[in-house]
Amino acid sequence: MLVRDLMSIPAVTIRSNEDYKSALALMQARSLHHLPVVDSEGGLSGMAAERDLLIAATHYLQSPVEVGDVMHRGVVAVTPETTAARAANLMVGQRIGSLPVVDGTGQVIGIVTETDILKAFAASAQGS
Repeated sequence: MLVRDLMSIPAVTIRSNEDYKSALALMQARSLHHLPVVDSEGGLSGMAAERDLLIAATHYLQSPVEVGDVMHRGVVAVTPETTAARAANLMVGQRIGSLPVVDGTGQVIGIVTETDILKAFAASAQGS
């Protein structure tokens, strides 16, 4: 099974210059826990995790803080052709709950989460 079979598309993304409160509102509206952060061309810049944004909210209260100030940089990404097993191993090894999915030019095209992997595992276990 490949990531292309599991990923959510299109990915809901945010730009690094957006205020962290906008990111939190987007996450709440879409029931998300992770947002890929993209540059003006749609390339991957980082990942914003709900937990980190909530921590920022307690530290900065009403101060304007950009997503780029609290996002994770150096993010591990996968392609649609990555195997689900490889994606799962990356998530376990990096202790992360999601991976952005990028195309050959580095554009974010989707996201795969630990829930996507668990659903696939559960479905295959039922079929055995």
